[in-house]
Amino acid sequence: MRRILVAAMAGLVAGLLWGGMPSTAVAADLSGRWVSDSLRDNRIGYYLVLRPANEGATDYIGHLRFERQDGSRDRRLPVAVTVMGDRVVITARQGRFDRSGRTISARLDGSGILVLTNCLERLQQVMSWDLASDCTLRRQP
Repeated sequence: MRRILVAAMAGLVAGLLWGGMPSTAVAADLSGRWVSDSLRDNRIGYYLVLRPANEGATDYIGHLRFERQDGSRDRRLPVAVTVMGDRVVITARQGRFDRSGRTISARLDGSGILVLTNCLERLQQVMSWDLASDCTLRRQP
């Protein structure tokens, strides 16, 4: 009986050590300027500027803006951003996005790229033929 109890305890400890322990990962800092691949590569696209909403939080405020090749820009759209692990929710603080709705869903991948998952439905300047480039944002150094 003692042998069974020791084996059960060893199995429990091993399970906790190899995957049962809660993650201690800290949410990534999204402060700064995020630029779409299309803006970086073709000088036309969206960018997002963020700063912490309050100290130590995973919430950010800032604005989303579209820039054209000639350097002209659409009006700033104030946004609030909430980070929940690798999920990110971008909410229009005043009004709504170009096409419809007040929220854009996004995910932060392991290499620090912010992928806007429903941007085609929300942003007027996004082209379906260039979706990956228009909806992928990288932090600008």
